[in-house]
Amino acid sequence: MSKRMTHQEICAEWESVSRAQNVNHQRGIKAAITQCRQFLTAIHQQADVEQARYRYLAQRLCDHFWSHNVAHRTDQTPGYPGHFGCRVRLRRRKLELSWYYNRFVQKKSGEGRSVFSEYIRKEGRFRYHKPAFTRAQDWEKPLIMETEDGFEMLRRLNANQAELCRIVRKSERLLKDLEEHLGGLKEAASGSASPSSEEG
Repeated sequence: MSKRMTHQEICAEWESVSRAQNVNHQRGIKAAITQCRQFLTAIHQQADVEQARYRYLAQRLCDHFWSHNVAHRTDQTPGYPGHFGCRVRLRRRKLELSWYYNRFVQKKSGEGRSVFSEYIRKEGRFRYHKPAFTRAQDWEKPLIMETEDGFEMLRRLNANQAELCRIVRKSERLLKDLEEHLGGLKEAASGSASPSSEEG
């Protein structure tokens, strides 16, 4: 079984064959283009995995917030109950880290209360502005800010990853153009000198 080449060895191999005269460069071009395309495909696939990890990390922040919310569901807590909630969703490669405000309305039967959730729009690019939480109870505010700090980092990471995917799509189009360009090159007439043999 042959030993797997390290990435340094692969780089050295491409460097070595790039100026070699005794190799089939048409096959080399095909191999290079194929591997370039595989690289871009792998980035797309890993980006999906990375976003799933972001969703997992965001859920940990969300669960941390809700654990404190549950702990404060007692008449001994000033400002009971808490009205704010957060939610994490990943749909069609869109990661949503959102907040909402709950209103508790007494049921007509008098038994229990109905909960009506009001989605809070995010005004900033990467985080909610503080005025969005002015109605928060005193015990809620530090928890909201702590959670939102983590959400902001994840939103920035997710935005960076989205930009990376856009660059990959551009590279895929460029690679296709390059493949067509290389395929359209005409071989030099017999007897013409090779520039690579004249250069040092």
